[in-house]
Amino acid sequence: MRLSDIPAGLLRSTRLHLAAPALERAEAMHGLINDFSQPHTDFLVWADGSSTLENARANMQTALDDFNADRNEYRFLIIENDSGALVGCISLMIHDLRIPYLEIGYWIGSQSMGKGYASEACALVRDIALEHFNAKRIELTTAGRNTRSIKVAERCGFIREAVLSNTRIDKARVVDDTCVYVFTGAIPR
Repeated sequence: MRLSDIPAGLLRSTRLHLAAPALERAEAMHGLINDFSQPHTDFLVWADGSSTLENARANMQTALDDFNADRNEYRFLIIENDSGALVGCISLMIHDLRIPYLEIGYWIGSQSMGKGYASEACALVRDIALEHFNAKRIELTTAGRNTRSIKVAERCGFIREAVLSNTRIDKARVVDDTCVYVFTGAIPR
């Protein structure tokens, strides 16, 4: 897919916009990942402190290739409108485009947490899934202890469909549940 395939109004909110993966943003992404705080290391299994700039570049190239080939996921960069700064990433993961069934996953840099960017970006991607892909199911899963992500899902109109008991172990070796949130309705206006 090309970003230009998506109506511009679906890619922008008052404070941020979504951009396609771009190699020139790999260094900024690497910086955000290296600055991850406790919530990131608690809930993102891949946030293990071993990120290198080379890994960030390779990851960005994979995201770009997947985006262009319509496979695995459409990863969007979350860019602050005023500063042009990268504040995080959000993905629309492809489960089955025949339905269409998609899933949202995201992270926000430590310095931008608590400012509502995750909810804004999630609402944009939810609307892209609904309007551009005609999604019949949009899923968001989170650890039961991840109250921040639970609040994002609920603010964006997702409903809790299931709690899968004792399905994950975090880095502190705490056994936790997985909460499955789903959006199957119309875009809230």
